[in-house]
Amino acid sequence: MRIQEVIQKTGLSRRTIYYYIDQNMITPRVNPTNGYHDFSEKDIQKLFLIRKLREADLPLADIRSILKQPRTTPFYLHKQLNVLQKQLMSIQKAISEMDRLASQLPVCQSLDQLTDMLEETHFHPDDSVRYQMKTRDAQLLAQYLWMAYLDTPVTEYQQFLWQKITNHTLEHAETDLKTMSRYLQSLSPEQIDATNINQYFRNQKIISLTEAEYPNFVEELKHSLLAFASDSLQQEKWNLLYQPVIHPVALFCVSSSGWMREFHPAYRRYYENTHTCCRMLKHFMDSPQGNDLKITLDKALHGNCDVRTGYYGELEVAATFHKSIYALLTPEEIRAFLSEEGIQGS
Repeated sequence: MRIQEVIQKTGLSRRTIYYYIDQNMITPRVNPTNGYHDFSEKDIQKLFLIRKLREADLPLADIRSILKQPRTTPFYLHKQLNVLQKQLMSIQKAISEMDRLASQLPVCQSLDQLTDMLEETHFHPDDSVRYQMKTRDAQLLAQYLWMAYLDTPVTEYQQFLWQKITNHTLEHAETDLKTMSRYLQSLSPEQIDATNINQYFRNQKIISLTEAEYPNFVEELKHSLLAFASDSLQQEKWNLLYQPVIHPVALFCVSSSGWMREFHPAYRRYYENTHTCCRMLKHFMDSPQGNDLKITLDKALHGNCDVRTGYYGELEVAATFHKSIYALLTPEEIRAFLSEEGIQGS
């Protein structure tokens, strides 16, 4: 269909539609004979979604991510809820304080009088509203951690399990998961999407592993870990983020894995295959033949890898570290982030 029909169907202006084309939000076919855009029903659908999501003030970058990967929608909605909730609480607090100030100060006689009144005025939200923000952070974090397994309609029992997982996340949101939550919020949608895609394909590979394929996958892990051990830049990032972010998240995922294995059968296969292959790798490193690899990794990781919990999943994280969400920032950016969080970087 032509642009005039698109305007009528979407309620968007010509200028706005062409802006979304320039931003690659939609890519209608160009008619080679006259150079006009031919819009499809899929283009109309995308324009409708863009218009509705923009009404909720979602950034275009977030909307672009949703259009590419619809399964990320809950994550970005929770992210925007967080932003709007902060704005709402700040506005409500400011209105309340200004209303009180105006009622108590109907006529301002002097700057001294105004100064005295303002000393008792606080326009920012106080600690009493933090619980709502904590809940939002927990929902955002849960959506990110388990995004790959939230792609199917859920039964009543699965809804019950998901509530368990969300509540469990809430219990940790202001303690061991707090830094991870802040870390996620410091990244751009493009950065998050890139690692999501990498993680999705990695997950699918692990999910599809058969018992006969375990030895070959373990060999791949060995080669990947040796590559990691030869990359000083990745090691620096790992050692900066391990204690405040990587290790707490790994432990939390293990503690939630029982519910997740019931929630989604694909996660059960991912968990069991990862556990089995990393355990095989750990047994190899504990053998005389694997001693060199163990020494090399110990030196690279500075002891920052927990293989004593019985899960061993951090070996998989290290093997794929260069494509993970943890490798997105430079060491300088990581140190600046940790400093803002009041964490001393190594």
